[in-house]
Amino acid sequence: MKLQALGPADFLKMPWKNGQGVTTELAVARRSGEDGFDWRISTATVAVPGPFSVFAGIDRSLAIVRGGTLTLNVEGRPDVTLTTRTAPYTFGGELAVSSTPALETDGVPIDDFNVMTRRDGWQHSLTQHRLEGDALTWTLPVTADALALLYCAYGQVRVTFHDGRTLTVAAGNALRIDEVGAGANVCELHADATSADVFLTTLARR
Repeated sequence: MKLQALGPADFLKMPWKNGQGVTTELAVARRSGEDGFDWRISTATVAVPGPFSVFAGIDRSLAIVRGGTLTLNVEGRPDVTLTTRTAPYTFGGELAVSSTPALETDGVPIDDFNVMTRRDGWQHSLTQHRLEGDALTWTLPVTADALALLYCAYGQVRVTFHDGRTLTVAAGNALRIDEVGAGANVCELHADATSADVFLTTLARR
């Protein structure tokens, strides 16, 4: 199992494809072509209403990290309002989507969490959890080329693996896990203090 701690110095900030905002790229598998990736995990800030960039052939999952609520108007679907307590919302990147934020604090944008995978080659899952008290068991993928990423949004998370290794991930940092291997695909997550908020992503080839 290969573990890689990632922090702000490892992340890359870039403008949205449509120029309406800024994305912080946490991890990515780059490729040539218009969109330039097979998969990407990122955060972004949203402060004003507006359209999302279009990503044809990409499956997307979106969740709220902090800062308020975000109402999405998605082509062909009922409107949905996302909060820090709602499950991540999944949709096709080719759909026309616009968003309307409701900020908790004037002038402080919403932070959201995004996972995108190219539909013809990759699939992903995204969950968000508040850790309080009991440990959370996280099952990691073991198929070829699969990987996982933990992002700590609040607090501090202690990650314990089957082989006894323990790592701590602070708020604003991430842990990338590659080469899990059969029979070694479970770890335990504990909040180091009263509570912690984590986003857990797995990616695998189709």
